[in-house]
Amino acid sequence: MIRYAFFLGCQIPMRLPNIEIATRKVFEKVGLEAVDLLGYSCCPEPVVSRLLDETAALVISAKNLTMAEDLGLNMMTLCNGCYETLAEANEILKRNSEIREKINGILRRYGREFKGKIEVKHVIEVLYEDVGLERIKNNIMKPQRMRVALHYGCHLHREYTSPDIMRKPNMMREIAAQTGVEIVDYGLERLCCGYPSMQADEEFSLKNRLLLKLSRIRGSGADSIVTACPACMIQFEMGQIMLRSYGIQYSVPCINLMELLALSFGVPYQELRLDLHRSPVLQLIQKMGVK
Repeated sequence: MIRYAFFLGCQIPMRLPNIEIATRKVFEKVGLEAVDLLGYSCCPEPVVSRLLDETAALVISAKNLTMAEDLGLNMMTLCNGCYETLAEANEILKRNSEIREKINGILRRYGREFKGKIEVKHVIEVLYEDVGLERIKNNIMKPQRMRVALHYGCHLHREYTSPDIMRKPNMMREIAAQTGVEIVDYGLERLCCGYPSMQADEEFSLKNRLLLKLSRIRGSGADSIVTACPACMIQFEMGQIMLRSYGIQYSVPCINLMELLALSFGVPYQELRLDLHRSPVLQLIQKMGVK
């Protein structure tokens, strides 16, 4: 049995429970035990939090990391942003003794201490390296016959132990390919979806980031977008709704990689709460004849 401390983050349990449902069903199929971290907090958010207060951000990250250390398990995240925040904090605190002592000085007030004894992995790494493509392939019961465009998400390109920024995106591509989908290239896979800039300039985020991707994806003939990041999914789904206020109409389904895996493993779509999507995922799956 493969065991990891499971860091769910904020967006999935609060806004995208369908991703958690699919993930737990996938883990059950492949024999992966996800041990919940009870009492964890925001990772915190990777773009702004350290700009506001680097020390506070590192303390929060370190506190979450110590919870996995208490379990004696490496940490696994579902969210690209959580991955970047926690993996980067883990590396900073391991390598810089001065910063580590400063952060531990604060943590000790709350009965905690960062020891640097675990690693942080994205669920894509766990599926690819620990579960393996062969076990994934052996669990495919209902190959998905659709054309998909992949959106990796900016933070999935972050690397702390390898110079290859395409390492995890390539893993995602190989995992998705096992489900039977046809992956179509559209040339803007690495362009940001616009989620971070939404906080500063809505029109720029929608028109100069999201719309560029949607236009290329629709032009590629893809049936759906597949992403690994909950923040990116929110941007793709809510962003398409928000574009309507600018007179721009898009209705491209956006599905999470874990949902795609669950469907291909034969999990009935009715159990996955695909109706919670704000893009026409449920309609797509029904159209494809998935039971």
